[in-house]
Amino acid sequence: MALRTAIFTHYAELYGANRSMLEWVVELRGRGVLDPLVVLPKEGPLTGSLQAIGIPYAVVPFEPWMSERNYMGRPHHRIMQYLAYRKAARVRAAHNAALVPDAVNRLRAHGTQVVLSNSAAVPIGHPVARALGMPHVWHIRELPELHYRLHLDAGRNAYGRALGASACVVAISEAVKHDVLRYVQANTRIEVVPNGVLPRARYEELRQVMMERWAQLSPFRFVQVGLIHPGKGQVEAVEALAQVRVRFPQATLVIAGTGRDKPLRQRISELGLEGAVELAGFVDDVPALLKRCHVLLSTSRDEAFGRTVVEAMASGLPVIGHDSGGTPELIQNGSTGRLYSGGVRPLAAAMSGIMSDLVGAQEMGRRAQAFAAANFSVERTADRMHALLLQAVR
Repeated sequence: MALRTAIFTHYAELYGANRSMLEWVVELRGRGVLDPLVVLPKEGPLTGSLQAIGIPYAVVPFEPWMSERNYMGRPHHRIMQYLAYRKAARVRAAHNAALVPDAVNRLRAHGTQVVLSNSAAVPIGHPVARALGMPHVWHIRELPELHYRLHLDAGRNAYGRALGASACVVAISEAVKHDVLRYVQANTRIEVVPNGVLPRARYEELRQVMMERWAQLSPFRFVQVGLIHPGKGQVEAVEALAQVRVRFPQATLVIAGTGRDKPLRQRISELGLEGAVELAGFVDDVPALLKRCHVLLSTSRDEAFGRTVVEAMASGLPVIGHDSGGTPELIQNGSTGRLYSGGVRPLAAAMSGIMSDLVGAQEMGRRAQAFAAANFSVERTADRMHALLLQAVR
């Protein structure tokens, strides 16, 4: 019998958290063991995909219970800003609480047996599960304070109590598990389940063609994929590229994604790199983009997992990643890519090192592809998630 599962997710775009969720959900639904209902705050690309594949969804306009807080000005200005942030948090909390009855009715109509929250930022999944008297599983995909510098509206203790009340907390990396332990009691059940990024058959398809990129080395393309955000390090990558091009003028950079791009565009202009940096915007077909690139840059600090790292490895690209968060769990330094600590200069040195040994870079790509295929298949993640959801309802 298919397990009726309601999945609350915090946004409607098709970035990493939703893509990863959708893949294991589709896999389990295809096996006939999962009957999903996706609950999200608004319409968007995700709802379009859900409609196309016939997965039901419900729009409940909840807001995250985490937010950015930026203080500036003189002390009295900062006090006023603090009070305004506190008021906004209370308004969000009241708004979300008022939505619980509607969400409860939607889940009852679905016949839900277990509730899953697809992000630390989802505030409504656990009170809805509590109201229904059913188990709640929390799928934590981020290090909210360390990576995104988010403020926890309800405070750390309340966040920890909510996590601890779940039947299980699923962490996408050991780094995320370590972060969750900062908030919860030691007896909280935490299971590490890395994201499944591609089906096994797709890994094999990519392996067959991964060496084709090395036939064309000029321009030599570094690539970044994901949300454009100060915490993701795109400006750092542009500044490193400027240093690399002194020695390797054929080096270029493709940045795929949308977000806060004004500072990025300004820095590209200041460095005179308009012809060397391609801002590709949102890219729906990531493998097609990676096929024409040579090395992935993962410059964000305290990344929880790094889905794009695995996507690049699956396509046979070596990866240069910052030595923090979950990234060291994915990159074997000197074997499947390079890890760097610090900022622009160490990154530029790693990039130049790759370009100085292109034969070695190709071998890194081969090893990266084999590592990704062995560890990050959709089928493997789906097996683990199904087992944990079944355990939650027993």
